[in-house]
Amino acid sequence: MMTRILLPALALLIAQAPEASPELKTELARHQGVWRAVSFRRDGKETPEAIVRSITRTVDGDRVVWRRDGKSFSGSTIVLDPAAEPKTIDVRADGGPGRDKVVRGLYKLEGDTLTLCTADPDEPRPTQFKADAGDRHTLQVFDREQADRKP
Repeated sequence: MMTRILLPALALLIAQAPEASPELKTELARHQGVWRAVSFRRDGKETPEAIVRSITRTVDGDRVVWRRDGKSFSGSTIVLDPAAEPKTIDVRADGGPGRDKVVRGLYKLEGDTLTLCTADPDEPRPTQFKADAGDRHTLQVFDREQADRKP
């Protein structure tokens, strides 16, 4: 009985979900592909280069898979707001301890370089691209993998 009520309600909610704007679709398309980490600063501390260079971020649609040395260690869904100034990104982990939490951040995408500055889960969004000691922010810079570069 409950299923007969829930399925039509779910179908109605899906039908009413807003369609992404053309601007948002274009911006999300710019994020697609494989990105290799080039720097990673957390709470004022630099991550060693050998670790940084082993990290990739693969974007397919609104899904992101993080890998280290080719092995997946995290998956998430992203929501972009390219109209915000600076542009914002929200990240929701697919599983693990952060599953029901939102990581709020800023991003800038300049050519084949992506810069992300994120707060700890469920914390307020950063206001600047920095990760100083005590602020509990992470500043990451990625370069698009050569095979995914746009002409």
